[in-house]
Amino acid sequence: MRSIIFFVEGIHDVNCVARILLLNNFKEVNSLDKLPDMWKSRVPRAYPFINNRLDRRIPMPSYFMKNNLCVVIVSSNGISNILNDIDLYLSNMSKRELKQIDVVCAIFDADQYNAKEAFDERFKKYNKDMVINKKDFLKGYCKVRGEVISLYHYFFPDNCSNGNLENFLLEGAKVVYGDLLKNVDDYINKVDDKYKKNWSISSENKVKVGCISNIFQPGGANQTSIRYDDWISYESMKSSYIIKQFYDFIMNIIE
Repeated sequence: MRSIIFFVEGIHDVNCVARILLLNNFKEVNSLDKLPDMWKSRVPRAYPFINNRLDRRIPMPSYFMKNNLCVVIVSSNGISNILNDIDLYLSNMSKRELKQIDVVCAIFDADQYNAKEAFDERFKKYNKDMVINKKDFLKGYCKVRGEVISLYHYFFPDNCSNGNLENFLLEGAKVVYGDLLKNVDDYINKVDDKYKKNWSISSENKVKVGCISNIFQPGGANQTSIRYDDWISYESMKSSYIIKQFYDFIMNIIE
């Protein structure tokens, strides 16, 4: 069984990747019995997970399978944890397990940087004891216990510009939810500034995504809408290069 691991910032990013997998007939694995053996042993069996802290949790990876391929999506609960999680996973695998890993892919937000600057920023606090390093990502592969694993990375929104996941999603919304996006813009403009005083630079786009998500999934979380609605869809890909580019990036890895 081949395995590919995606490491992402949070649950919304998980569902962006999951959406593309579902569009391509992957099935989510919800039963421990159906997981490949190497992943069964990595499911946490005890709680609490971190220093007896009851308020801390380790999000369970999401598992998707198709034919002889298992795709694992790990939410690192924060952009600063992604590289540490990659190191933790790979450094704790046996040579036999590593032989089954074809690809590791890290997906980040570019935030206030362009993609190149963001890449450099992610490695500023790099620990030299890690099994991966900046040069590995630049050359596109690493060697762990003698096993070669392909490395990929992507920065939202478009692997070039500054921005984040919300910028990416709103590119899809412009295509498939243009009328709703206009209504949401009008609504936000009517909200008194006193309610926006604690907003960050990215807050307005997060509000836009949240408003549209709740129209399609009333009372539900954004991640449900990202997974099941048309932000990432064949329709949005027809008119949005940014959506199509990310879709093609994922497909290039899993095909």
